[in-house]
Amino acid sequence: MPDQEEAVRTPDLSSEIGSSLASVWARYVGARPTNAEIHLDGSAVRWTIVDGAREFEEGMNAVSDDPEKPRPVRTVASYRRETSAAVAKATHRGVTARISKEDKKTGTTTETFILEPKRVRN
Repeated sequence: MPDQEEAVRTPDLSSEIGSSLASVWARYVGARPTNAEIHLDGSAVRWTIVDGAREFEEGMNAVSDDPEKPRPVRTVASYRRETSAAVAKATHRGVTARISKEDKKTGTTTETFILEPKRVRN
């Protein structure tokens, strides 16, 4: 029965994770990713962003058009912490590892979040 329950929750969970990660992305880059996908399996979340490397670099290097409202200082380390926290909150499982990959030819980035094992309730 737990497998059926997880299968029912997966589309909603994918949407929730995708929305949370897109919100973090928007705070750092300035807009939600234009083409991103979430893939879940039992122990990992994979977030693939087409042309993500270019978008991220441009967003992180952008300066505010309004000198009276400068952009807050953002770092790659804080971005990684916030995205890991977003995945942990949505899945109710800690993130034990994170793997970032970039396809240099296409600019596609993939963030893989490895989740803690599920807790078995007695």
